[in-house]
Amino acid sequence: MNNTWRVMTTKSDAEPWWFFEGWEKDIVQEWTFNNRDDAFGRFLEEMRRLSESYSKSKSKKLHSIAFWDPGEVFFCEACDDDLQVYYGLIIFENDRPMEIKDESVINEITDRIQQK
Repeated sequence: MNNTWRVMTTKSDAEPWWFFEGWEKDIVQEWTFNNRDDAFGRFLEEMRRLSESYSKSKSKKLHSIAFWDPGEVFFCEACDDDLQVYYGLIIFENDRPMEIKDESVINEITDRIQQK
């Protein structure tokens, strides 16, 4: 079986690691790769771009990162409240959240997120 990787950016009122029903509709951009290194390259490039654009960030299991600005909210009529807008970054391997084990990638992610 050939492995495939997908890198996705999302925009939602939920952090990207929740994968609520219908979460796919929140995908803004998606890239598909047949090469792990190319997928990591895109993931790290997008992480750098998003971390420069948004003042806050948080990661869950490294495969999903949320970026946001506290002042960017929208009013939810159904819940009668303001909800935070999150920009997500996700990496999948074979259609599942990828377990990241590469030490250099882990270090770059944690260094970038801890700076926020």
